[in-house]
Amino acid sequence: MSLRRRALGVALLGVATLSWLQPVLVGPTVDAVRLPTLADPGSLVAVAPAAFVAGGTVLFVSGGAAVRDADLPARVGLLVPVGCVAVAVGLAVGAGVDLTAGTPGTLPDPVRFVVAGAAVGGSLAPVILGATRGDTPVLIAGSVLLLVGLGVAPAPGFAFLAGLLGGGGAIGLAWMLDAATWAP
Repeated sequence: MSLRRRALGVALLGVATLSWLQPVLVGPTVDAVRLPTLADPGSLVAVAPAAFVAGGTVLFVSGGAAVRDADLPARVGLLVPVGCVAVAVGLAVGAGVDLTAGTPGTLPDPVRFVVAGAAVGGSLAPVILGATRGDTPVLIAGSVLLLVGLGVAPAPGFAFLAGLLGGGGAIGLAWMLDAATWAP
């Protein structure tokens, strides 16, 4: 049991918590923007909440594995997109967004964008873990989740950008700091 790895895990959990708080802090800015578009460069700030949720969830799972001083199984990686969706919806409810407004069974577009972007970023975790661990069912499931996230996003290109920045950046950071969790 490595004390250094456990301390790193606690630090990753702290960074994950701070990452989850960022959408709350930039919420008023994002509320003024509906969806990111290339026509309005100022609207690209709407990518930030999805990226922070995805990155925070990846760091949370990675930090949890480091605190336990355990390997991160590929199948546990499938929980990351589910956690991303739960955190994104929880943040929307906490921010007072009326999830029942609009068409029954659908979320408002800005919330749907954040949920989809976070799910895309979180889906990178099972894809990476499935590929590096040789777990083909997890790799396929992660790929399907990634494609579903892109399919339901109101702005799929920007949802992919948010997921890549948040989830991909967090996986890269976690791999750099704690290779034992992510390396094959």
